[in-house]
Amino acid sequence: MIWAKKIVGLCILLASVLGFSQEKLTPKVDERVELVSIAFRLAGAEEYMRNDNKKYAEDINAYFEPYKNAEIIQFIKENRNQNGLGYDAVMSMAAHLSFKNNQFKLVAEKENTLDKRWTKVDQKKFVELLNQFYKKSNFQKFFINHAQNYAQAEREYQEVILKDFNLNWYAKFYGKVPNEEYKIILGYGNGGGNYGIKVEPKNGKTIVNAIVGVWDFDENGNAKFDKNEFQPLLIHEFNHSFVNYILDKKDYHAQMKNSAEKIYALLEKEMNAQAYGNWETMVNESIVRASVIRYMIAHHYAQKDIDDEILAQRGRQFLWIKELVDLLGNYEQNRQKYPTLESFYPEIIAFYKNLEPQVKTMIAQQPKVVSVSPDIWNKNDVDPSITEITINFSAELLDFINVKMGVQGREHFPLSKNLGFENNHQSIKFKMELKPNTEYEFILGNRFRDKNGFPLKETSIKFKTK
Repeated sequence: MIWAKKIVGLCILLASVLGFSQEKLTPKVDERVELVSIAFRLAGAEEYMRNDNKKYAEDINAYFEPYKNAEIIQFIKENRNQNGLGYDAVMSMAAHLSFKNNQFKLVAEKENTLDKRWTKVDQKKFVELLNQFYKKSNFQKFFINHAQNYAQAEREYQEVILKDFNLNWYAKFYGKVPNEEYKIILGYGNGGGNYGIKVEPKNGKTIVNAIVGVWDFDENGNAKFDKNEFQPLLIHEFNHSFVNYILDKKDYHAQMKNSAEKIYALLEKEMNAQAYGNWETMVNESIVRASVIRYMIAHHYAQKDIDDEILAQRGRQFLWIKELVDLLGNYEQNRQKYPTLESFYPEIIAFYKNLEPQVKTMIAQQPKVVSVSPDIWNKNDVDPSITEITINFSAELLDFINVKMGVQGREHFPLSKNLGFENNHQSIKFKMELKPNTEYEFILGNRFRDKNGFPLKETSIKFKTK
C-alpha cells in the first residue's frame, strides 16, 4: 500500500551478499492503492469504509458523490458478492497495476501472483472501468488536493517507525540473501487493514509490498503511529517473503500437511474470521509472528512489550506462539548446524507433529462465559426495565476489555456503560438501555484474556425484550 502517482516506493537494493543496503526505506502513499480502496469504499466494502480520519472520509464522500453509481462501482458490487473480493484481494489488484501514460494496466508477471479470488473475474473489464472512473472523476485532482496530508503521514512514519528499523536483521536471522525489492505503502484510507503483497514482474525483481493501514489521527487530522504497534506490523509483512516459500517445497508441504490440518480443524472458525482460510496460511502466519518476537528480543525491546506481543498473538488464536518463539530461539543459538531457516524447517515440522494434544489442552484452558446475570442469554421475553447486566467467566481475567456490536448494528447494541470488573476479575458489569420488543446482541471478543494470556472464546450474547 504505497501512495504516489509515479513513485510507488524506494527500492531496497542489495549492497552485497551480506544483506540489505543502508539506503532507507521510504514510505509512500500510492495513487493506485487510494484509487482501488476508494472504489471499493463506494461499493460498500465494509473493510474499506472505516472513518478513522473523519475529514478524509467526508472529502471522499463529497468529491465522489456524482460518481457513486459509476460502472466500476456496480461491477465491484456484483463481483464482490460472487467471488468474495475483499481485504487482501483488493490490495492485491492495486499492487498488480502499473500506471504509465495516464493509463492503468495489469503488470505482466513471470508467475501469476494476483490473488486467486480474481480468477473468475473479468480482470480486463475491471481495469478498463477503473481507467474510466479515474478519468471521469479526475481522481488525480483529488489525490493532489491531499498531497500535504499524505506527506505528513509519510514523514511521521519515517520518523517514528523507520528511524531505528534494522533491515540487516532479515539476512542475519534467515540466513538468506534477499533478492527482492521492498516497498512500504501507507494505506491512508484503508483503516486497520495491513497486507503483504508480492508481485513478480517479467522484467525485474520480485516486489514485496508492505501495505500498512493508517487508522490513528489527532484532532487536526494528522496521522499518528505508535512504534509498539506499527513496527511489529512492518517486521511481520517483510518476514513473509523469507518464510512462505519454504512451505511451498513439495517435501516440506507433504510432511507438514497431516499434523497442521488437524490443528487448523480445531481453530478453523477463528482462523477464517481473520481471513486465514487454510492450514498453510496458519503455519506461515505463526512462523512470521514468532519471528517478529525474535526480532523484538534481538533488539532489546522492553520485556513488557515482548510479553504484550505474545499475548496479542495468543488472542489471535496462535495459542502455541510462545513455544514456537522458544523453538526459533534454539535455531538462533545453533546457527552452525542450521545456517538458514530453511535448514531448520524439519524441526518446525516436528514441532507441529507433536502440537495437536497441546492445542487441545490450550483450547480447553481458554476462559469462557459461564453465565449472565440476570439470566437473559438467548431469552425472548427479557424485561426491558433491566438496567444492569453481569457477565461471569470461568477464570480470572486481565484488564483487557473487548466488546463489539452484533451484525444488526448500534441500534441493537444494549450496553451503555462499562461498570468494571468484579468478583476477583471473574465477572464484569455493564449498564444497559433497552426498548420493548427489540432484538439485542453484543459480542465479547478474544482480547479478554486470562492471566496466562489465553484469550476468551469469542461469545455472542443475544436476547429479545418483551
